[in-house]
Amino acid sequence: MKLRKRIVPAALALSVLSAGLVTIGEPLNADAASNKAVVAAENEQVAKITNIKPLNTMTLQITFNQPLAAADVDLNHLDAIKKHFMFNGDLEIVNVPRLMTGSKSTYIVPTTFQEDDFIYTLSYKEQRNKVFEGTDEKVYVRNVEQVTNDTFTLESFQEDGVVDYANIIEAYRAGRGDLAFSLDGHNRDASGKRFDVISSLRDRYVTVRTSEGEEFVANYVPFTQAADGRQAPQFRLPAGKVLKPGVTYRVHAQWAEIDVKSFVAKEIAPFTLQSAKAMDEKSFELQLRNDPQSDLLAGRSVALKGSDGSTLQAQYRYSSRKGAVGIFDLTNGGTLKANVSYTVIPLNNWATATNLVLQGK
Repeated sequence: MKLRKRIVPAALALSVLSAGLVTIGEPLNADAASNKAVVAAENEQVAKITNIKPLNTMTLQITFNQPLAAADVDLNHLDAIKKHFMFNGDLEIVNVPRLMTGSKSTYIVPTTFQEDDFIYTLSYKEQRNKVFEGTDEKVYVRNVEQVTNDTFTLESFQEDGVVDYANIIEAYRAGRGDLAFSLDGHNRDASGKRFDVISSLRDRYVTVRTSEGEEFVANYVPFTQAADGRQAPQFRLPAGKVLKPGVTYRVHAQWAEIDVKSFVAKEIAPFTLQSAKAMDEKSFELQLRNDPQSDLLAGRSVALKGSDGSTLQAQYRYSSRKGAVGIFDLTNGGTLKANVSYTVIPLNNWATATNLVLQGK
């Protein structure tokens, strides 16, 4: 592009000079210099990618020249953050970047599935493209296990060189206790053992085929991938479907290499609800007859039929279970009325309840 110089009429130029004033070109140049300084300062504040390493088909490890701003890793801003990462090839991130424990600016970044050997470009916040080669490498999962009549887990183990990202990121470190540790730049722990990383399973799924010829998708149950000290994320059948005793189920995943991928379904009795106690007008505690020993309440809902004819719905508060008690929150702006009693009805038959009543508070 050719630059055009500003032409000052001769008479105006002469008038300015004769008056002893500064030339018109000086303030223009000062403004331009000031604008350039502002742009340069803004550019310095924006983190820049220095390295991209694909760890597996759904996980990138990205290093920046400085830590990302708090707003750029805030889950509440996920939709905006997705727009910061512009890939070719229809690739996109599925959850916020998570800083690795012990690192200043290296992040675990979950993505949709990459294609092997595909040359991807990534522009962060409209900066110059960075290039990396995609991979179809999968995470090793040892086995599949049925846990309820509509839910199963995919379990992996650190002794096999697989770690859930919850154990190696700074955001969760304080709550992970002895499970938390750090990896070096080559993803090795203090003993030199190398790990593959299971990144966020948000929006992930697996495909299930049965010995009867049926096929369907089972979706990940949020907040279960690193619960109760295990790496055993839960996957649930579509609403209304159950695992039929005696039928063989074979599980396939685009992101996991499952060693023992088949199981024969067995009869597992639903939970029994024992009591319900209001905490406030928006939430209540629901107690099971037996402690499930793991967070099998995740994703569960109940209906509440009021003595006044009203109907409410409540959903389990993720990670709230303590022993046999879990907290449920009313949805869609519903509230419990103090003078109303509510009959608790589990939805989709995950539990049974006989004349279980919740008194409003």
